[in-house]
Amino acid sequence: MSVLLYQDYVHNNVILYHRLCADFGADYVILCDADDIDNGALEKARLFVMPGGADLYYCEKLGGAGNKAIRTFVEKGGTYLGICAGAYYGCAAIAWAKDEKTPICGARELGFYKGMAIGPIYEFIEEGDFYKSWDAVVTVEGEEGGYPAFYSGGPIFEGDKDAVILARYRHLPGQPAAIVECRSGAGKAILCSPHIEYDALSYRKTIYKHGNASYKWQLDILEKMKKADEKQEALWHLVLKKAMSDKKQDHET
Repeated sequence: MSVLLYQDYVHNNVILYHRLCADFGADYVILCDADDIDNGALEKARLFVMPGGADLYYCEKLGGAGNKAIRTFVEKGGTYLGICAGAYYGCAAIAWAKDEKTPICGARELGFYKGMAIGPIYEFIEEGDFYKSWDAVVTVEGEEGGYPAFYSGGPIFEGDKDAVILARYRHLPGQPAAIVECRSGAGKAILCSPHIEYDALSYRKTIYKHGNASYKWQLDILEKMKKADEKQEALWHLVLKKAMSDKKQDHET
């Protein structure tokens, strides 16, 4: 059974692709787009990964038939793994930058998480300024302790009492949900606010000095990530293990 990584042709998710290939093997990780989903690509998949980016592009291409196919895939036993924008997209509603000039707020069709995804988290972004870097190294608290994670605009989750909270943001007031698991039929969705696929090496590749007012901020983040790689790796594999475990096993543990 394959792992499908959604591709919208707008955003670059090569880092996530390589990370998935390292764990599952390149022969089993397949890029897919909205047309592929409409043509039945999910029928042979075990895991569908919706990456970071911007969810309005997902809405435009997948609205209606595409989202119905994704929901059917999960309800029949598949797993949806949404990261950052993919996590927003898996919620019943989102509130993005609601106090800024160009907010994005409204209902979403998938609705695996029955509450709302709210972001960005201003406590994490550079100087709390929406128009500066959204990147940060944060700590999420799971059952086995704290894990460092790379943040870049993801949400907190509020309002779904049925969802299982796998990790919380340790240093935010009230420790809101950072990673959640939502049951849907025979399958599930795991929604991750932080970019759990990033390590120091991958982040370094994204940093440019040219035209980058946040260059020094990002270099500081890189140094923090270098010190945290081992535990970041552990968080990535913890989420993958949860994504690939079946419903019966989850209830027995």
